[in-house]
Amino acid sequence: MTERVLAGVPASPGTAFGGVRRLDAAGEIDGTVLEDVLRPAAAARALEALTQSARELDELAGKLRSEGRTEEADILDAGTMMAEDPVLLESVENAVLSRGLTAASAILVEVETVARQLDTLGDPELAARAADVRSLARRASRLASGDAGGARRKTAGDAILVAPDLGPADVIELDSDVSGIALAVGGVTGHAAIVARGLGLPMVVGLGNGVLSLIEGEPCIVDADRSAVIVSPDSARVAAVRRAIAAAREAHGRAMAARALPTVTRDGRFVRVLANAATPIEVRAALEAGADGIGLLRTELAFLEAKHWPTVAEHRRTLEPVLTPLRGRTATVRLLDFGGDKTPPFLKGVHGRGVELLLEDGEEALSAQLEAILETGDATELRVLIPMVTEAGQVRAVRAAIDRIAARRGSRVPLLAAMVEVPAAAVMADRLAPEVGMFSIGTNDLTSFQLGIDRTRPGGSPSHHPAVLRLIAATVEAARTAGIPVEVCGESASSPLVMPLLVGLGVDELSVGAAAVARVRGWVRALDFAEAAIIARRALDAESAGQVELLERPLRALLDDAG
Repeated sequence: MTERVLAGVPASPGTAFGGVRRLDAAGEIDGTVLEDVLRPAAAARALEALTQSARELDELAGKLRSEGRTEEADILDAGTMMAEDPVLLESVENAVLSRGLTAASAILVEVETVARQLDTLGDPELAARAADVRSLARRASRLASGDAGGARRKTAGDAILVAPDLGPADVIELDSDVSGIALAVGGVTGHAAIVARGLGLPMVVGLGNGVLSLIEGEPCIVDADRSAVIVSPDSARVAAVRRAIAAAREAHGRAMAARALPTVTRDGRFVRVLANAATPIEVRAALEAGADGIGLLRTELAFLEAKHWPTVAEHRRTLEPVLTPLRGRTATVRLLDFGGDKTPPFLKGVHGRGVELLLEDGEEALSAQLEAILETGDATELRVLIPMVTEAGQVRAVRAAIDRIAARRGSRVPLLAAMVEVPAAAVMADRLAPEVGMFSIGTNDLTSFQLGIDRTRPGGSPSHHPAVLRLIAATVEAARTAGIPVEVCGESASSPLVMPLLVGLGVDELSVGAAAVARVRGWVRALDFAEAAIIARRALDAESAGQVELLERPLRALLDDAG
């Protein structure tokens, strides 16, 4: 068959190959109308199926808690509560007794009614529960119809699970041979995505109904790093992906075994390796891999469907579970980075992004978030990160708000950091540096703005282009003059093509995805800083990204040897 590509949204990083294993929607409503004499028994069977579902979810949550996976267990608790909800139980029973629906159909119909209500409430946390309750419907309807184990068929070798959407329990209970997930809908902040990231399962969502037409057993690649699913890939691509997956697994094993070693280059330069995160699961995975803390905590993902600026209580509710595991460790909390492709409904049609939008609200929105950050992050080594800075006045405005809130609360004043994501910030780095305690370079946006290309294009953006490297070098130089550290938190920090150049240019910290922490720590130990510095300086004088690639081959060879 001809190779074809389905575009989606990456929800959990990585690459996987296998045969399609379909998990279809929550069964079929068969349209049968039961005779009156059969209805009491069917109603009892439906209620027992919901009760058994509650027991199964409760047992699974208990197992997760025994393993220290508290957040996933808490997510499952909501499914248990729904299965035991008296209102749902009554509506299911009535659907059988009054309307003659079969036990399985009554469950599907009534649970779907609840899911649709959650979909339309406009609250992102409640909307995330819609997939969870649909997962409950699948489980309970299977039990009611006598299919306790589900209808999943085994494939030869690894499998790619294809489904309309998933709940967290679906992901937790996946067969061990499932190596990747492809969903028609779903979102990056959904509970299934959170669990997939914690388990290290590559996952692409938002693929559309086209993914549901894939044939059972059909070979495909889930490539979350390229935001795509490749169906019926040719043999050369399959061979390359298999080699890459095998090498990645072997390298990850070696890196995890060495996670206690310090991140010091062969000639003695220390480089901190931290993690980018948005959820407690990502934080835990990063710390287990040896991360020194969190270098970028994304705070806007929980509010992408919000209808108003988040309140102090709403910020506190999302921050507490993420910051609690970071007591005594570095926690770099980014202020809301709304705008662009992260624009919630209440900001539709507005221009600007990041700190500009926060300050336009008259500081009320900014103060609400800062209040919650200072309260929940008090036990951490707290750093507050300002997104999309373009001028020093924005930094002063945020600092004034922090000082005011800290004084009123009697809190410590956290380190204030500016993100360098637009060329203007890099050009003005010498003016910004005296105003902050750190720079954090977001190479994804910086590259996009500097080169005038779409940051979401397949294959990413060439952050090793000399025009981008010069902006990074200027930022590092300004930081050195001011005596402040520089972090890079973009994807380039975990790219074997760019990471050695960043170290060579003098970057002090690399903040990467949790899955990349152990690998990047190993890369730091493999490098010679003096050699990297020489090649990085030569790269600044190159004429193209291609020339830079040729220059840095010796550095990439060192990383290859390190795995």
